[in-house]
Amino acid sequence: MDMSGWRDPCNDACTVRFVHTAIPAVLLATLVASAAPAAADTQLWTELGVRHDLNKKVTLSFDQHIRFDADVSRLGSFMPEPGISYRVKKWFRTGVGYRFEYERNNDDELVSRHRAYIWGRLRKDFAKTIQLSYRLQLQEQWRPDANPVNRHTIRNRGDVAYIGMKELTPFGSVESHHILNEDGKTIQLGKVWVTGGLEWEHGAIGVDVYYRLITGQRDSNEPNGHVIGFGLHYQI
Repeated sequence: MDMSGWRDPCNDACTVRFVHTAIPAVLLATLVASAAPAAADTQLWTELGVRHDLNKKVTLSFDQHIRFDADVSRLGSFMPEPGISYRVKKWFRTGVGYRFEYERNNDDELVSRHRAYIWGRLRKDFAKTIQLSYRLQLQEQWRPDANPVNRHTIRNRGDVAYIGMKELTPFGSVESHHILNEDGKTIQLGKVWVTGGLEWEHGAIGVDVYYRLITGQRDSNEPNGHVIGFGLHYQI
């Protein structure tokens, strides 16, 4: 989240806009959850990251992801991820990144995979209180243990955040993952993430905690994922 140095008290009009934005997101989350399979897997996702602004437009980043699955009983994945982004306009940013994935496959074996991606994000603030954003990400994954080896994915994410407080930012998002050219289909829904959380930012330090529902839309036998997430980021 971009928590710039403006925090004005919210007036009644801002509150109404926030409610009108939040209610559809809550309803969507409820519908997705009710349509998903009953089985569930509790997971813990952690992320440690650093950011460095080369100048006013270019930012370098590195994130280390460590995730635990099977009801937080084992290591699910270990993933370092460098990236770079460029601010084209105040409201538009784009970037590229690479993620080395040491993660479990369908046989519960830890295997090495690779992911490269490019993304673009649109962002708009309303009354210095509500922030809406949309991100499109195109990614290519190389999976030498799987068939097919290459997986092409399109990810669409919409975010809403209440930025009317000084250091705390409640946020929510819905993200869809669509898989291309597999199982004889041009495009198919792979999964949906519904997320809600809270971010705290103070100086160069940012901390976020969240809950994420992962629904197995592609495979009806795939259990829901109930994720508790924690992230710590530092600006250098």
